[in-house]
Amino acid sequence: MGEKGRCVRCREWQEHYYWEHMDVSNIKFFKIMTADYQQRISIPENIANKFTEQIAKGAFTLKAPSGDTWRVDVGKIAGELFFMSGWEEFSKAHELRENDLLFFKCSGSGSFDVLIFDSSGSEKVPCFFTDKERAKMLKQFDDIVAQEAEVHGLLSDAGNAIVRLSQPVGSPRTTSTSEKPGEEDESPNNRDPQVKCGVTEEEEQSDDEHNDSSDYYYYSRFASYLTVDEREQIFGLASIQQGNPVYVVVLQKAHVRRSNNILIIPSKFATDHLERKSHDMLLMRPNRKEQWYVKYYYHGIVTRGINGGRWAKFVRDNRLQEGDICIFELMKGMRKVTMTVHVTRKVDDGRFVLLA
Repeated sequence: MGEKGRCVRCREWQEHYYWEHMDVSNIKFFKIMTADYQQRISIPENIANKFTEQIAKGAFTLKAPSGDTWRVDVGKIAGELFFMSGWEEFSKAHELRENDLLFFKCSGSGSFDVLIFDSSGSEKVPCFFTDKERAKMLKQFDDIVAQEAEVHGLLSDAGNAIVRLSQPVGSPRTTSTSEKPGEEDESPNNRDPQVKCGVTEEEEQSDDEHNDSSDYYYYSRFASYLTVDEREQIFGLASIQQGNPVYVVVLQKAHVRRSNNILIIPSKFATDHLERKSHDMLLMRPNRKEQWYVKYYYHGIVTRGINGGRWAKFVRDNRLQEGDICIFELMKGMRKVTMTVHVTRKVDDGRFVLLA
C-alpha cells in the first residue's frame, strides 16, 4: 500500500476514533450568526449524530460565560437539526448580532459551554455578567454619576427642576419654571433618593421635546444656558457640515478628571442617532491626523455615555479643561460611528477661541 493510501486510512481511523471513542467533553464546534439566527441555529450533522440519545430527550443545556444556564430544545426542519425553543431567549439575553461567532464546547452528555465573540473576533464582555451582576454594576455606575453630579453642581437645586433645550441659534430662548401651578417645592431633606437618581441619569439631557427635529442641535444642561450671541460666536468658529447632528456640552469636573469620569449622552440624541448597544466610537479633531477610539456604553434608559481610560486620554491629549465647550459633530455617511469634536474656550476678554 502506498503512502497516499496509508494517509487515507489514517484519516479514516482518526475520524472513527474521534467520533466513536473519544471523550465527549472534547467535542467542540462553532457557529457564525447568519440568516434567521435570532430564532434558531443549525447543529452540524456529525455533532447531531454524536448526541442521538440526548436529541431523543429533546433538549440541551447551554452555559453562558456568566455561568447562567439555558434549556434549549432541539427540532428538525427538512432533515436538519436546530436549536429552537429557548434559543430566541438565549439570543436576546446575550444581544447576539449578525456575524457574531459562538464557540460550543461539550461539558457533558447534554450540555455545552458557550463562548461568544463579536464580529471583530473579541469576546463580548457583557456576556460574562449575570443579570444580577449587571444590575449591581449599573447601580454603582449611576451612583458615581450621582456623586459627581451632586459635588460639581450637575443637579438642579430642585428635585423636579426642568431646564428646556435651547433653541437653534437665532431662535428665541425659552425656559421653564421648576414648579407646576399649585405645587410646593420640596425640602431637600424630604426628597426621595430614587427620584434624585432619576434626575441624575438625565443630568445632561434637556427636557425640551419641542425642539425642531430639522436643526439636529442638542445641548447639555449647562450648554442650554448659553446666550444666543454666545452660540452664534461658537458656531461661527466651528465648521459644521449641513445635516450633521451635533451635541454641545460645557465640560464639568466630572468630564475631565482622570478617573471616575463620565460624559452622559442625552437620551434624545442617542435614540435619534446612535445604535441601541454599546460600541466603539471614533473621535477626531478638525485638521488633525490623530484619532481616538472611545467606548460608548449603552444601558437602555439607565445610562448612555462615554467614560474610562480612553476618554481620559482624549481629554489629556487635547488638554481639555473644565469650562471648555465641545461640539460633538456626528459625521454622516461614515462606516464607523465617528464624531468630529470642535473645542472652544472663553478667553479673558470674553471672546471665544477655537482650539486647534
